[in-house]
Amino acid sequence: MDTRTVRIDLEHDSSAPRTARLFLVKVLRGWGVSSEAIERSQLLVSELVSNAVLHGAGPVQLRASKAGAGLGALRIEVSNGGRGRPRMRRVTNEDLCGRGLLIVDELSDGWGTKNIDGRTLVWFELNSSVV
Repeated sequence: MDTRTVRIDLEHDSSAPRTARLFLVKVLRGWGVSSEAIERSQLLVSELVSNAVLHGAGPVQLRASKAGAGLGALRIEVSNGGRGRPRMRRVTNEDLCGRGLLIVDELSDGWGTKNIDGRTLVWFELNSSVV
C-alpha cells in the first residue's frame, strides 16, 4: 500500500492554527487533493490545533498522511503534551465554545483520540469520496 506522510512542529501559541492551515493547504494541493477536502481539512485541523493550544502543553505536532489504493484516504493527526482525553461536550445555544469536536464528528469520516508516550493525539479521516 502506498503512503505519503508529512509533519510539522508548531509553536504552542495563537499562531499555530493559522500555520497549520497554511502548511496543510500547501501539502494537500501538492498531493492533488480535491478543493472540497482541502476546505474541510482546513476547518477541522484549525479546530484540533486550537484545542491543543488551549488545553494541552508543549509543542503541537501536525501529521498528514494520504494512503490506500490510489492514495484515496486522508488522515490528519494533531498531538500535544499531556495525557488528557478530548471528548465531545454537550453545549447549549448560549455556550460560546465547546463545539470543536462536534464539528470534527460531523464533517469527518471518522475521528478518535489516543495517548502515546505522554502525548495526546487526536485524528480525523476523510475517505476517498471527498479526497
